[in-house]
Amino acid sequence: MSTQIDAKPKPRPRGPAKRLAKGVKWNNAVGGADEQYQLKKQAVIAEASRTFGRHGYKNVSLDEIAAALNVTKPALYYYFKNKQELIYECHELSMRLGDQVLKDAIASETTGYERIATFIKNYISLLTDEMGAPAILHDFSAMTAADQKKITARRRKFDLELRQVFEDGVRDGSIAPCDAKLAVFWFMGAVGGISQWFHAEGRLRGDEVADIFIGLLAHGIRPVASGKTGTVARTKSSDRPGSA
Repeated sequence: MSTQIDAKPKPRPRGPAKRLAKGVKWNNAVGGADEQYQLKKQAVIAEASRTFGRHGYKNVSLDEIAAALNVTKPALYYYFKNKQELIYECHELSMRLGDQVLKDAIASETTGYERIATFIKNYISLLTDEMGAPAILHDFSAMTAADQKKITARRRKFDLELRQVFEDGVRDGSIAPCDAKLAVFWFMGAVGGISQWFHAEGRLRGDEVADIFIGLLAHGIRPVASGKTGTVARTKSSDRPGSA
């Protein structure tokens, strides 16, 4: 879906950036110039993040990002001074969204398992939304040393908070005893690859991908024992991630 971005420069916003809401369209009525600016800036970040996530930072040009958004390359410079600044903003928005989804899950649920399941569902929904929350990017080398340090610190803090939820679940009995650190590495590694194979026009919707992940978290890949509730999400041999 192409997104129109005005080439006309907008004033720099004073408030915090607003998240892209699911289903936002550029012709929707919004509050004013600042909100228009933020929505369009985040559209650039979202498209750049998806493209970087699939093809790698070095293999993507600003011309390609501009073409995907149906604008000219100079129009992008109203929002970012260069490609290096853009990749940092991709990392930053991804972390900000992840932090908020985890915070909401912790506030809305009681047990560790419920919090993890809610986080998975809402986080994957963001990553697979048509308007495109940023992909989880792993290449830090393109950023400046200062920006790498900031994002690394943010990721470490996020991992520790997510690990704490797993540990809380072990203590309250909703999660089986496990190495919480490795559980976080496993989960974030799996989720981090979604942007490389998920397509909105594919066989699975984002919410279906989330349900499968939750099923694997709850039951693993072994059949559920007779007499117990719950089922394991099963897929055919042709239902591999690349075909989703």
